[in-house]
Amino acid sequence: MSKKDQKGASLRQFIFRFRTGPLRRFRMRNAARRRLKSTAQFIAVTGSSGKSTTVGLLAHILQVHAPTKRQMLYNTLNDLIRTLKRLQPDERFIVAELGVGGKGQMAAMANMLQPNAAIVTMVGTEHYSAFRGREGVAEEKGALLDALVPDGFALLNADDPMVMDMAPRSRARIVTFGKDSVAADYRAMDIHAAFPDMLSFTLVGRGQRLKLKAPFPGEHFWMPVAAAAAAALELGVPTDVVEARVATFSPVDGRCSVLQAPDGPCFILDTTKAPYGTLDLAFDMLAKAKSPHKRIVLGVISDYSGSSSPKYRKAWLRAREISDQVIFVGKSISSAKPAPEDIENGRIIGFASPQEVFEHIKATARPDEVILIKASSNLHLARIALGFMQPVRCWVSACGMSYDCFTCPGLLIPFDKTSLKRKQKLARLTLLKSQKMEILPHDDHLI
Repeated sequence: MSKKDQKGASLRQFIFRFRTGPLRRFRMRNAARRRLKSTAQFIAVTGSSGKSTTVGLLAHILQVHAPTKRQMLYNTLNDLIRTLKRLQPDERFIVAELGVGGKGQMAAMANMLQPNAAIVTMVGTEHYSAFRGREGVAEEKGALLDALVPDGFALLNADDPMVMDMAPRSRARIVTFGKDSVAADYRAMDIHAAFPDMLSFTLVGRGQRLKLKAPFPGEHFWMPVAAAAAAALELGVPTDVVEARVATFSPVDGRCSVLQAPDGPCFILDTTKAPYGTLDLAFDMLAKAKSPHKRIVLGVISDYSGSSSPKYRKAWLRAREISDQVIFVGKSISSAKPAPEDIENGRIIGFASPQEVFEHIKATARPDEVILIKASSNLHLARIALGFMQPVRCWVSACGMSYDCFTCPGLLIPFDKTSLKRKQKLARLTLLKSQKMEILPHDDHLI
């Protein structure tokens, strides 16, 4: 390494240490002061699943009462600092999504936010290397309740014992929701979804009975819908407003969002997370769909990326029961150990790249079929469906972008080494623009 390169590396190391040391501590103190000066109510949402949908829907409901700011999809410490830095005097509600990838992260965010309300959806097994199981995840996420203000409330999933075990960590009021627990303060009943029939259920609690209809294709979305509705009721929103706003919510892209191709198939895009524990939920949703033809596109299972994992065999066997064809992407179909006849008749097929999958579906698509795409966000498999709606010129399997394909301006840019910086710059500008619009306007006529 030349002296010039050594100096450059040393400078980068110094900048990194400064940004993660003194500068970050200064920004955290400044953000905490801004929070304490604000008269808004701060609602924090965490959990292993359903955070973004809960935040988006709750902000959508609260918007009718007063100016509301949401922090959705971006859920790290730096994102929270940015949200608090941009607080406005007239804001009444701040709804923030908080996620963790390692120990100690939740406590840092919670202590800075000092939430008036905390919502915990469920405890899963993500980030196993950091938490070594659900118990570690629950311990970390429970730190949110430690920082909850005493006169606030915690809204907990009564169907998840590990979530309920967090209750003693707070002096605040405990409110519960669920579908199986008869003791829940708010209980979801008569849950139904069979695409194209969207989600509907009755929410009963506190002497109230709400008929909720939401634009989600799967029954498992009862959880974020019930959490958002119950939180809104606890915050004083009338029942008729909650019902109306739930019905007009637009689902978060890539979280079982529906995309109907013109004169083509209907896609259900579950392209944000793909841990093994979520596969059955997605498969159950497709199994109940009312369609004569069904296909499944399956990417790498995020917590079982090894080719020898038996989870791929189990996933294939379940997917085979409910679909006409299963398409593996970026994964050898040998890991599923299919029978020779299934390979010969096309029941299972594998492709190395998203572009190959797109070309295959484009050539074989039917207007009366439903195609479920289930994958982690790093594969960017939403491009397969978006290719039916607009030109897609970025087909590289690993583009290095952390932004989703729905908003990425780089879809129209062919990928190569020289274009990566341009794509990243465009994506950053798009992100900054969207963050400036996170303050949702108050409108008394929005019902």
